[in-house]
Amino acid sequence: MTNVIIKSKNPEFILRHVTKNDAQGYFESMYSPEAKKGFMSTPQNLKEAKKKIQEYISQTKRGMVEPFTIEVNGQYAGYVELHDLGKEHFKHRAYIGYCLHPNFRGKGIMTEAVKLVSSYAFKKYKLKRLEAYCRTFNKPSAKVLKKSGFKLEGILRKNKCKDGKYLDDMVWAIVK
Repeated sequence: MTNVIIKSKNPEFILRHVTKNDAQGYFESMYSPEAKKGFMSTPQNLKEAKKKIQEYISQTKRGMVEPFTIEVNGQYAGYVELHDLGKEHFKHRAYIGYCLHPNFRGKGIMTEAVKLVSSYAFKKYKLKRLEAYCRTFNKPSAKVLKKSGFKLEGILRKNKCKDGKYLDDMVWAIVK
């Protein structure tokens, strides 16, 4: 697997492929209260985070996902990942997901990272559609998507059930 590095100018950070060394930052990002509310499951300890990172690396080698670490001044700041790459009958589309470490939120980093990975995905995979989902209560994530050029296509009501509560999801997309 060739390591891809994408450099941002403002705010300044790099995007690079995920490595095993990202497990601690990944765990801290996913275990934050804000992240735990929005995701169906999060790693409960560093061991689980390491296992998830290893799964990402394995899936990347098989061409199913392409996860990027956001690195600011050598520190783990979060991730952006492309999902469902190369699926039969759906090669024209993919999904994007992301999470930012609590120490880096509110600085415009994720909006820029999503724009960069989206542009990269359309070029590399010749996509016609890139989708994203976020909970209706996750206003910061919706703001990232809107500022990144995604359009709200609708709301999937009671799309997921977590801890006995039904959650609504917003469906966002960019099409080319």
